[in-house]
Amino acid sequence: MKRVLIITLIGLFSFSCTQTKKNIFETTDAYLGQTPPQDIPVTFAPGIVSTDTTIEHGTPTFSPNGNEVFWQSNYRQSGKETEIFGMTMQHDGDTWNAPKVSPYNSGPVFSPDGKRLYFLPFGEENGEKNGPYYVEKKNNIWSEPVCMDLLAQFPEIKYAYNYSVTQNGTFYFLGHAEGLGSMNDFGIYRMELNNGEYSKPELLPSSINLGKGIMNWTPFIAPDESYLLFSSNRLSPDNDIGDIYVCFRKSDGSWTEAINLGTSINSGKQERFPSVSPDGKYLFFTRWVARGNEDVMWVSAEIISELKTQSLDN
Repeated sequence: MKRVLIITLIGLFSFSCTQTKKNIFETTDAYLGQTPPQDIPVTFAPGIVSTDTTIEHGTPTFSPNGNEVFWQSNYRQSGKETEIFGMTMQHDGDTWNAPKVSPYNSGPVFSPDGKRLYFLPFGEENGEKNGPYYVEKKNNIWSEPVCMDLLAQFPEIKYAYNYSVTQNGTFYFLGHAEGLGSMNDFGIYRMELNNGEYSKPELLPSSINLGKGIMNWTPFIAPDESYLLFSSNRLSPDNDIGDIYVCFRKSDGSWTEAINLGTSINSGKQERFPSVSPDGKYLFFTRWVARGNEDVMWVSAEIISELKTQSLDN
């Protein structure tokens, strides 16, 4: 009888652990319960994330298990400064809680393992001047913010926005690129993590950082560093507001030429802030749908695999 009881308890414990650890991406609650898109981009979470009263300045960043999400929204009032605030939602095991304001207001992004959330404390004294901050998840609670001191170490960068991190900690971001000749002197940088310290940021090559007055910004690096997504107006600088491009990283560390994601993704309006969901299934980006209204779009990420195959065949 005791042996049967022990076996039963072990079975119940195993079932409980399985339930607790179940990935939300395997349920209908994935991505706030939104109907998944196919090959045509659709607005993500209308009325929840994408609203008519705010500018979604960046795409949502989901935790690896899918039960927590952060994003940035901007609210503009005529004659007043733009209000910048972060938003967040959590899944409590049964349902998604209502959106609430987050202290991690500007450009929040998860590390691939979900243990860190990078952001910029926009509007706080010296926050923007000191560069990226991060908080760490400990006992299911976020720590106090830690400053990376990137700009103190490399003042020539001047600023650091649009963060993206690989599985091994390599850090990508947008900074000042003196002499590049790009629009606003924007440049996309990469810096490696070695023995717990970051090396000097390297400006990515001209296949990504094109000069000649071209805009290159809002980078997203794949967790395995196999490709980089970014926004650029290189197709036709005089009338192209900005499209999403991809470059694939070769085995020797060099990059392919930039490939436009095509008319199924890009439109006559500006697309920027690309990112890919933790499960690799969906491409997120923002689009200016009307004056004063930038929404988050999402679509199947299969286009990236298709373009990689085409680039390797050529």
